[in-house]
Amino acid sequence: MTPRRRRLASAFAMALSLGCFLPERARADEPVRVTTYDPGEYPPPSTRWGLLAVGAGSSLAWYGGGLAFSYAWPDAPGANDLRIPVAGPWMALADTGCADGDPDCSTFMVVARAILTTMNGIGQVGGLAIVGEALFLPTSAGASAARRTPTRRTSSLRVQALPVMAPQGGVGLGVFGQF
Repeated sequence: MTPRRRRLASAFAMALSLGCFLPERARADEPVRVTTYDPGEYPPPSTRWGLLAVGAGSSLAWYGGGLAFSYAWPDAPGANDLRIPVAGPWMALADTGCADGDPDCSTFMVVARAILTTMNGIGQVGGLAIVGEALFLPTSAGASAARRTPTRRTSSLRVQALPVMAPQGGVGLGVFGQF
């Protein structure tokens, strides 16, 4: 082996060995958030009004959709029942089928109408359930942030020095850390 090749092989071996001993990029763990649950702490009274508005708005929106469909397709079976709030969609489900004198009626349309009528009934009843939740929601006037437990951060800093063997009898010191 020529001296030039020997130096090249030595440099390649040193670069390869240094690459093996280089530490991996440090990755810090996400801080762990301490979650506490206080069963005696209730939401503020303003929550009740927001729930009432959401529940009533949801029921009205679903009822408005059913009402619009009942006027858009007045000849459809159960269309007049959809004009009754809350109970109307459930009454309209009893009249699923094809309208008399409708030659273009298909099974797909009957099934789609039944699914949409059921969704309308569930939407109206769900809105009323939210209104009921708002009426019976326990609240407290003193829900203060001072009683909450602050987030604790734990430090996991660790530094370690280890000897590193280099080619041709060399010795070094490597510092590794975790934070």
